[in-house]
Amino acid sequence: MYLIKNGRIHIGDGTILDSCDILTKGKKIEKIGREISCPEAQVIDASGCEVFPGFIDPHCSIGAMGIPSRHLDNQESTGLFTPEMNVKYAMDPDEVNAQEFYKSGITAVGLAPGNGNIMGGQIAVVKTAPQKMSERLVKEKAALKCSVTSAVKNTYGSKNQMPKTRMGIFWSFQEMLRKARTVKIEDREERQEIVSEVFDKMTMPVFCAAETPAEIQGLLHMMKEEKVQASIVDGFGFGDALEEMKRQKTGLILGNVNSCSQIAKYGIDLEKINELVKNGNRVAFTNTCGGFSEGREVFLWSAIEVYRAGVEAEEVVRMMTEHPAEMLGLGDRIGTLKEGKDADISIFTGHPVTTYAAKVKHSIINGEVLY
Repeated sequence: MYLIKNGRIHIGDGTILDSCDILTKGKKIEKIGREISCPEAQVIDASGCEVFPGFIDPHCSIGAMGIPSRHLDNQESTGLFTPEMNVKYAMDPDEVNAQEFYKSGITAVGLAPGNGNIMGGQIAVVKTAPQKMSERLVKEKAALKCSVTSAVKNTYGSKNQMPKTRMGIFWSFQEMLRKARTVKIEDREERQEIVSEVFDKMTMPVFCAAETPAEIQGLLHMMKEEKVQASIVDGFGFGDALEEMKRQKTGLILGNVNSCSQIAKYGIDLEKINELVKNGNRVAFTNTCGGFSEGREVFLWSAIEVYRAGVEAEEVVRMMTEHPAEMLGLGDRIGTLKEGKDADISIFTGHPVTTYAAKVKHSIINGEVLY
């Protein structure tokens, strides 16, 4: 048991509690309140500190990239559609451990397939604590990863296979949906069954990589009659598709926006994220860009850039906690500090959204102090 005393607690839903305590028991949050007393608990003094739910990166490749050689165990580049692939089998625990996500306050990641296939497989959510797979795995089949980026053309067009063009990507995507829906149930292949389950029965959301305005607008046009919950990954050209994103309530998992060349290339205007916030669209951040993870620091840097663009600090905190948890269908377990939820807690010396100087003082995952 741990008793975190006198911290400034950010619940993760926009609420802040000053000079408040959190009591953890086992892997869960036992109690939140003022002047909690528990003689058997180990006390953590959080006076002058900012206390947050563990941050969540909903779309991450670290753990399956095969660093340093990058053999990409999360990208089965033998067919455009591999929705049956389960990325948990691509995970290298040592690779995740080496990144030490929790030292940046990140306590859970959605381990994702790469961008090379139109449907690359299923995202699995894992805790970043150095534990056994059975202990760190939070949820299998959290989302279906898709891609309409140039990575698909690069993977297959270079082999002189379809698709070599963007129109080929979207035709292939729509043709897979059509076949999955028209083939008799008893005659369906496993991948067709999964596609039907996802797009018709909404058994899991869809995370689709799309970078340029054309890719994003094409995806939104294709998805406008679909009922599945969709989030755009990377999404650098989102500003040119704001109205349709607002209409469809499309989520945005924003890639690395710290690079000046990236901002110039896509003409990114981060101030427009305020429109998505006001409309109720979910927004989150990822350290992955173009299918490759770029380091845990990118996650925090992107959050700071969005704050500097005019989004309120606690809205940005929601993008790091509540929003990604909801995108992954895990809002009942992680993403906010509430009694009964997982004891994933990040304690900072300052507010990491408003200053680069804020450092992690303690990181707690599943009720265990790791740092």
